[in-house]
Amino acid sequence: MASVTDFGFRSSSFKKALAEVSFAYEQVPFFAGHLDESGIRLADVRTADDFRRIPTTQKIDYRRNFPQGVLARGKTLRDPLTLKSQSSGTGGERLTTITHTYALAERMRATLSANKELGEALARCRSHRPIRYAAPNCSDVECATPFTTIQDRTLPDGTLVLPVSHDVLATPDQLVQQAIDEIEEFDPHWFYADATHLAFLVRQLKDRGLKPPQVSAVALTYTLVTGVARRQLQEFFGADMPMAEIVSMTELGWVAIECPAGRMHVNNRAFFAEFLVGDRPAGPGERAELVATSLGDRISPHLRYRTGDIYSLGEEPCVCGSDLPQATHEGRRTSMIKVVKDGASALISPRDVDRAVGADLPIDVYQLRQPANGAMELRYIPSAGARVDEKALRDRLLDTLGTATSLAIESVPYIPAARTGKFASCVSEATQPGSNGGEQ
Repeated sequence: MASVTDFGFRSSSFKKALAEVSFAYEQVPFFAGHLDESGIRLADVRTADDFRRIPTTQKIDYRRNFPQGVLARGKTLRDPLTLKSQSSGTGGERLTTITHTYALAERMRATLSANKELGEALARCRSHRPIRYAAPNCSDVECATPFTTIQDRTLPDGTLVLPVSHDVLATPDQLVQQAIDEIEEFDPHWFYADATHLAFLVRQLKDRGLKPPQVSAVALTYTLVTGVARRQLQEFFGADMPMAEIVSMTELGWVAIECPAGRMHVNNRAFFAEFLVGDRPAGPGERAELVATSLGDRISPHLRYRTGDIYSLGEEPCVCGSDLPQATHEGRRTSMIKVVKDGASALISPRDVDRAVGADLPIDVYQLRQPANGAMELRYIPSAGARVDEKALRDRLLDTLGTATSLAIESVPYIPAARTGKFASCVSEATQPGSNGGEQ
């Protein structure tokens, strides 16, 4: 049984998680040692409280032990119906993962259950022909040069990865035009894209006087969707376009989705989901890290995997009617902004910052940067020909960050992406590992 404080507990998923632990212990070399070192006997793991005694795992465990240590006995990187992929390296070095394609499909299906509008739009597609537009590190093909072709960048599942520079806002016209030409030639059914990247492409289409591609849906993932990016996409594709933010991880696949009511729901059917504050379970209304255990993974299971993603847990059932737990994705733990507010230390999330910036000001892109020491700086790129009320912007931010915060605001023509190619709306040196600011 679950303790009364366990948020989002699903008994059927917990039973499968117990089976996942048994399989991993018997079949995966890393987990045999991992559990033996903890002194836990599997026969003693019966409740959610018992389950929390199993040590959590992190990316470094899979990176150090890949492939032999984290693959089930008898499995190889060449097994049929498997997908080998690499993470973008947001949290450090890139991580290689291998997963059964049917497991990824089931996780996608279970997550989509919280957004029937998007699911029905994808089901209406005549064939699976999506286009991906995101940082090159998010794909296992070369897409940052103009010398590759559509055939070079079409993935085994039929997805076309559009060409784009590692630094999206510095993408040259040649790559932009190539991407636009390929959209027309490929005739995609839906976009699977980073919102900041897709908003950049939309601005390029508008500058050329081009109409929106006739797609059925837009799925936004890879990084947190900002209000300014969403506004540009909705204005271009139209308010009726099925569009949703999705939390997806290379290691796990689809984890959470925005429902038609605009609220996020976490997939606790294909995963056993724990929400932890430190090592204790969080309750409704708290902010917590998602710790996920894969279910039915017979090639490379993940046990109590710390995702590094922070969620605000919902306190009431969602009006959309989904039975997946409502939990707003606040951003990565390492992107939290550390401030002193009302005399006490506090962590401000990228979602908090985005709520403060809002979607109504004529801003195309922004980034709040917090150095380890010194004043914060918000840089923004204004919309073409527009003037931003910086006083209103400052007032909104200080209301969130605290009036004692030292904050500089600057309008700029360009903001660089991260080394990984991803563009983060919040960058903090104060909450990085070893900074003494990374506690939750």
